[in-house]
Amino acid sequence: MNSPSTPNKIINNQYVLNKRLSAGSYGIVFEAEDLQKKYLVAVKIEKKEKNSTLDREIHILTRLLGTQGVPKLIWSGIDNNSNVLVQQLLTKDIGAYLKEYRKFSLKTVLIITDYLLQIIRRIHNKSVVHRDLKPENIMYHQKQIYIVDFGISKLYRDNNLKHVPFKEGRSFVGTTRYASIAAHKGQELGRKDDLESLIYIDILMLKGTLPWQNMLSQNNKERQKQVGEKKIKMTTTEICVDLPIEFTKALDYIRSLQYQSDPDYDYLIQLFRKLAQSRKIEYDDVYDWTQPSNQSTPNNLLQDTIIKQIASLQQFERSPKVMQNKCQSLKVPSTQDVLQDRKKSLQNSSQLMLQQNELNKSIQNTYVISQIANDYDSKQDYFSQDDVDDTLFYRYNQLKSQVLQIHHLQNIKNQNQTNKIQIS
Repeated sequence: MNSPSTPNKIINNQYVLNKRLSAGSYGIVFEAEDLQKKYLVAVKIEKKEKNSTLDREIHILTRLLGTQGVPKLIWSGIDNNSNVLVQQLLTKDIGAYLKEYRKFSLKTVLIITDYLLQIIRRIHNKSVVHRDLKPENIMYHQKQIYIVDFGISKLYRDNNLKHVPFKEGRSFVGTTRYASIAAHKGQELGRKDDLESLIYIDILMLKGTLPWQNMLSQNNKERQKQVGEKKIKMTTTEICVDLPIEFTKALDYIRSLQYQSDPDYDYLIQLFRKLAQSRKIEYDDVYDWTQPSNQSTPNNLLQDTIIKQIASLQQFERSPKVMQNKCQSLKVPSTQDVLQDRKKSLQNSSQLMLQQNELNKSIQNTYVISQIANDYDSKQDYFSQDDVDDTLFYRYNQLKSQVLQIHHLQNIKNQNQTNKIQIS
């Protein structure tokens, strides 16, 4: 297959490629149709020039066959000298929902966490550690949660259940933002490290940010070092600030575990279930993005609040008392004064429109760049590039705020002009 990016190509005389879903340093993932069974599948094609991680993933998925919460391996083999993996097609990754919502409700996070803790326990029971948990590797499909991408996963014990010995001086593995402290220290990763990454993901989903985001250094190595130092320096209370105490307790417990410790998954599951019970949260598989369309998203709620504040201010400006005070301080303007005021108003309005147009263009450009950054592979040589898009989103939100302020000023100016005309 000389051009794996070309749709309509048939793999193994059975799977016809429909469209590309994602791409990264490992290769390309397509949506495809099984011509024999007439249903859609996901096809991952590895780049020829890359060292094989797909072989590792195929090995791990074979071991995890039948594990609930792990996509089903359907077929694997070689097509035109390229490694190919065909697996169950899932709907959408949590990272995509985060781009849309920026953060989730406590209910959504607790439901996702409950699923993940159970899936992680099943994976660990099969002697596998994932080593790269992040929102992009967590999928939503038919009201349930899945963990995907086992390309850098590893067996932590052999067939006799003997644990792999602890080692130091290892290369960094995973994604910087969610990696455990042990990953930053170059230590062998175990079960506790998957759980530590899970708590960092929880914090991101609840707050929309992590304390060590936007630490953009000249290179990945330097940023890994800086992020690692910050994770080590910060207390669990500081990391989980403004969150329910259960997240601090969970992180404290996980960090207390040793490399070969057998985690108490039930303790963590019950810890969060009791939190849900205390907040009267039901695990009903209703997520923020599955709410009825008439219910606002977090971003819409914020925008609605801003609009209400502006409307309230405008109402205050039009209140009888304010109008009376204005009338007492105003003299009857001459025709020339009115003409001059209108001329200034038109000039100011024109300037505001120009500034608004420039900001809108800047926002659009920033958004486009942000989307490109989001699409960039977050595991380039196992080093994360995903903090880049956070800086762009921060700039994007700044520009949005400026546009809202300009709209607010424009509305006040128009209202004042209307009031002046009415008085005259």
